[in-house]
Amino acid sequence: MQGSYKIGDAFFHVPLSHAQEMLGVSGAKVEEEIEELEDKLGSIRQDMTQLKVELYARFGKAINLET
Repeated sequence: MQGSYKIGDAFFHVPLSHAQEMLGVSGAKVEEEIEELEDKLGSIRQDMTQLKVELYARFGKAINLET
């Protein structure tokens, strides 16, 4: 059986088992990237929370960071 595998704008006809393997590898890479980005996002959110605390401590209610 043949399967189509898309790379960029082109489709390649490869054996179905090979296409499934390539999709599995691509899916695993995407999941790794998602995990890395979620970790970065968590770190950035922690930094933002700390910055808000520091800014509110310095400026009190004269600053609104919730918009």
